[in-house]
Amino acid sequence: MKNKLLISTALASGIMFSGAALAQTTVSGNLDLHYKAVSFDGDTTKSRNGIGRESQLNIQNKGKLSNGMDYAAGFSLEFDGTALATTKGTNSNAANFEKDTVSNENVYIDLISGSTTLTVGIDHVQNSTFHATPFVQNVLDHVAAGPAGMSATDQIGAKTKEAMYYGIVQSIPGTGINLSAIIAPQGGFVGGTDQTSGTTAAERNSSYEIGFIGNDSFGVKGLTLSAFKNKEKASDSSITSDVEGTAYGVGYNFGQFAAGFDVHKTNRSSTNSTADIKMVNTMIGVTYAATKELTIGLVQSNNKIDNAAEKEKIKSLQVGYNLGPVVIAADYSTFDGITGLSTAVSEGKQIGVRLSTKF
Repeated sequence: MKNKLLISTALASGIMFSGAALAQTTVSGNLDLHYKAVSFDGDTTKSRNGIGRESQLNIQNKGKLSNGMDYAAGFSLEFDGTALATTKGTNSNAANFEKDTVSNENVYIDLISGSTTLTVGIDHVQNSTFHATPFVQNVLDHVAAGPAGMSATDQIGAKTKEAMYYGIVQSIPGTGINLSAIIAPQGGFVGGTDQTSGTTAAERNSSYEIGFIGNDSFGVKGLTLSAFKNKEKASDSSITSDVEGTAYGVGYNFGQFAAGFDVHKTNRSSTNSTADIKMVNTMIGVTYAATKELTIGLVQSNNKIDNAAEKEKIKSLQVGYNLGPVVIAADYSTFDGITGLSTAVSEGKQIGVRLSTKF
């Protein structure tokens, strides 16, 4: 079976816009299944294990406009398998439901002229969640945001890319640098219908994010550079400060080895807080490609919150093995200083095994 299904746009939609050329639509997807076992030192009641999933379907289209410009468009449907908790003492499965964000993944229309791309959408453009740090698995996604329940997160500040935005991406020839700038007219708004703009009951102001990512930067093979800044103006007079985030990093790949670090800063340590409590996350990592199939990684994350007694710390030993159509990734991670837990149970460990495939 072929990995991609090609469908004529004219057949798929049943209509043709005047002057539009035929294009092809690519349907692809990915599936991730992840087993985790987490234990908390000194408190066995908080220990847990289980299997999680994420499945995603991608619809993408690209071609030429009638004026000679290129275009690309698409959307993804992401199914994370979220379910209500089962009732203790029963053998019933959880009541199934999917997140409201099922249709807010990688939605976009791009208009492309040479090295310039104009874009409208959500969760598509390069953004501050980028890491120059090499790893087999992102510890902020797979440890901090997992059962450990830590405060460290990839998404910082205004989280502009998580709202509907418009923007521009500009490639700088000869430098390997891509500059980007996006504006979300309403922070946190993920799009209603095309008849509901969300402006009549706006609760948050607009936000912006600017930044760049460089691969083989300035002609230096293997050098990765990145920097981003986002900001959202305070929504009302009772909130004393704007929401801001800053991220920057550098990485270098030299043959079988790669190393790098990132710093992510935000003035809100909680997405539900309107008070300034600064949070700074530093991640450093190294990987070694032992063979074409086997990669080993070491990653450390330190997360400092202004009012916390100690830093959140993650140390992770990771192994990835490529079996062609399926990739296996495993980690053994320790963590410490979890915000919100008592001192007696602020430490713990996690073992994770992840199966990933694309089609």
